[in-house]
Amino acid sequence: MGPLTPVIHSLLEELSRGVKERRSVLQSHWEQIIGNQFGSHTKPQLQPRGTLCVWVDDSTLASELRQRYLGTILKRTENVLGEGAVKKIVFRVGELR
Repeated sequence: MGPLTPVIHSLLEELSRGVKERRSVLQSHWEQIIGNQFGSHTKPQLQPRGTLCVWVDDSTLASELRQRYLGTILKRTENVLGEGAVKKIVFRVGELR
């Protein structure tokens, strides 16, 4: 172990805590971000490097969200998490867990 090991561990722990906090905030504000009509059909998953993966239970809805609401979802997410927290949004169709 070198002299930087404790510093690196501390930094990684702090970064991990920040990601967990953002994920928690995203989950608690998701209906506000996505809208009541889509809340029960979607589930957010914040991934590394600022990618927001939105799981959608219907392919038609996923297409509509991508085409009509992408900008709105990004703007609302930035209002909750801060500007630059999400750099990219992708929509995936699948079972919500």
